[in-house]
Amino acid sequence: MRMEANEDGSGIIIVLLAAVAVMAAAAVIYHDATVPDTENGTGLPEYTISGSADFDGNIYVSFVYSKNIMMLDKDGDVVWYKHEDTGDFPAGFWDFKKHVIGDTVYYSYHDQDITCDKFGLPGFAPGDRVILDGNFNEIKRIRFEDSPRGIVEAGHPLDGHDFLMIDPDHYIMSGYIKDTVDNIPSDLCHIENPKVIYSYLQEVDHGEVVWEWRSIDYPAIYRMTQTDATANANDFDNVTTDAPDYVHFNAMRLDADGHLICSFRHLDSVLCLDRTTDTDQILWRLSGTPEEVGIPRFDMDDQFITSGQHYVTVEGPETIRVFNNGNAQQQTCIRIFTLDWEHNKATAQDLVVPGRFSSACGSVEHITGNIYAIGWGCASNDTKCMSVYDFDTGTELMCMELANGQNFTYRCAYYP
Repeated sequence: MRMEANEDGSGIIIVLLAAVAVMAAAAVIYHDATVPDTENGTGLPEYTISGSADFDGNIYVSFVYSKNIMMLDKDGDVVWYKHEDTGDFPAGFWDFKKHVIGDTVYYSYHDQDITCDKFGLPGFAPGDRVILDGNFNEIKRIRFEDSPRGIVEAGHPLDGHDFLMIDPDHYIMSGYIKDTVDNIPSDLCHIENPKVIYSYLQEVDHGEVVWEWRSIDYPAIYRMTQTDATANANDFDNVTTDAPDYVHFNAMRLDADGHLICSFRHLDSVLCLDRTTDTDQILWRLSGTPEEVGIPRFDMDDQFITSGQHYVTVEGPETIRVFNNGNAQQQTCIRIFTLDWEHNKATAQDLVVPGRFSSACGSVEHITGNIYAIGWGCASNDTKCMSVYDFDTGTELMCMELANGQNFTYRCAYYP
């Protein structure tokens, strides 16, 4: 492969010298199925590791439909794991991650509670955030606290998509809430009392809610909903859904200014949220519809608009990286945005593994140089769930492949 600059200088794309096969026109986003666990009596899913990679740190693997989390080293050997049998009910441990607070290491994962209402969404796993100490001992379980605005009561379940720990008693949590709304623009909704499923974020410091955000407070967002990942995401008339999942939050990071950078799958967008205010909290958006909706947007070439992206990371003040599922194109890529603050412009670089398409989930973490750890989520063309890939040489250094493709990973994240 080689890299070529766009003629107008707006970005860089990866040109693939090998042809990529045409993929199927439709893809199943989530599989609701019982997932057997059969690996050597441990309860872990059956898998194979190919290759190895030279890096410091570990790969953290979590699964959508089985309660398994795994920490793998650079050779793919298991450093630590946890398994819980769920019988015939497919439920998962999501978003296994490492937190370093000062010199102290913590771990956490999301534990789906099968008694909670999923609102009919296969991509929603309400439950608890479980905090572990550096020796993997459980310290506590976290749910929402009482909202000052009465949005949720203490004990309301979290969503499993993401969680940020600032310190063990200060964190930011995410959730989905179903409610009736009255502020959808009349050209988008033609019924009274429509219902939607919306995104709710809550920051808690030592038991006190210090900040919260919900998507329904911003009517402009309704105009941003896209249907390339989920066909009925904009069903505001509640014709085919009881309530549409119109934004679908899935990831967040803090930038250098302390703002919250969030990925919303059904907006094809990344939003920047101001944590210092209770109103006018959306500072800017990246990608999504070019239509003017009243939320400032970085100018960018249309070819770099994301489609159903599932992950976001921030490196410095100018770089935002997403795992772009590419539902519209049925080709997944790593999309690296460079922000030009002076001219309000975003350029982009795509890193592509030929023939890879993941219709949902997935993640990407930078290791070193042009080497990345990639979690493939719901891969559509094989059962490969994780790769360590060197884009300089076009070489897959290490990969993990599952015996059962229904048991796809939520994330495979790298932490040094």
